Amino acid sequence: MTPGRRVPGGTQLALPLDLPAPPRLRELSAWEAMLADYRTTGLTVETHPLALLRDRLPANTVSSRDLETLDHGRRVRVGGLVVARQRPGTAAGIVFILLEDELGTINLIVPPKIYERHRLTVRTEPLMLAAGKLERLAAAGGAINVLVDQIGSIDAPDQVLAEVKDFSMLDEQVRLGLADQRAAAGGGGGGGSGEDFRAVAPPVMSFGVGRRR
Repeated sequence: MTPGRRVPGGTQLALPLDLPAPPRLRELSAWEAMLADYRTTGLTVETHPLALLRDRLPANTVSSRDLETLDHGRRVRVGGLVVARQRPGTAAGIVFILLEDELGTINLIVPPKIYERHRLTVRTEPLMLAAGKLERLAAAGGAINVLVDQIGSIDAPDQVLAEVKDFSMLDEQVRLGLADQRAAAGGGGGGGSGEDFRAVAPPVMSFGVGRRR
């Protein structure tokens, strides 16, 4: 019997094909797997980016949990993923930023002078490193804030796995301006290798209107 199956007008033959074996792919690193999560779903349920970057931070960097036990007025350094930022018209130029690390959230208060000096970093960096004075004021119900006097970005692994294509034209212009600024400075400054994460970073929330690009 001829191998195959009957079709209108005759028999469709089943021809044996020697298919090549699938290529052996290397296993994704934890960082690459996290990027793939953000790229495909917009979130990650596995390791938080800061858990993967903790060993890249300065030795004196504290976590959101550490802030709960430190005294008012102490100088601290913190790092995290920017999840919200706002510059209310009634706040005299102050910018409020909410960071998230692998253990919780951190409130940053960025004074106008610091914002003007580091405008592009404040507006565009998804992974932020900041230093300043810890505030724990009874008048604010004991809420913990960091009054920032230094701000920068966190170095991320160098491999670029995605293109930046999801930003609004305004944010894209700001991003390009930041890239030009770094190029003029000779590529220095923390975070220059974080382009891969910036491409897939989750959208930043505005305190007033919810998440948006």
